[in-house]
Amino acid sequence: MADMKALRSSVANMCADLVASAGIPFESTTELQRQMLASFAFGMTFALGQTEHLTPPQVHALAITMLMDAFKYSADQAGAFASHLIESAEGRGNPTIQAIIHRGIDGHLQWSSGQTAELSKNINSVFQAVGDGR
Repeated sequence: MADMKALRSSVANMCADLVASAGIPFESTTELQRQMLASFAFGMTFALGQTEHLTPPQVHALAITMLMDAFKYSADQAGAFASHLIESAEGRGNPTIQAIIHRGIDGHLQWSSGQTAELSKNINSVFQAVGDGR
């Protein structure tokens, strides 16, 4: 059985590394940047769920806590956003968010193998493609 408390902590650290690799202090992010980072982090969280053999409800719970812990969404906001991310990942939602989630899946491998420069390029290319106002 997965140690969800340890995984929650690991995901929080992963998200902190992601935000640091984006090169924007979290407090200075716009809502659009925060949503892009959170969508990317959802992909990373999904990939972690795959490597840890988590069930879909466990990944969903981890995604909600990730949105609350790392991106400071309220429980209600995190629940709604997580559902939207799941729909997008399944191809039933926003195709741009789906693409960002898939970049995050790649980002998990970059993060877990210590490829910080590649992770930084990955997330910053998402910002550039979507347009983040920088």
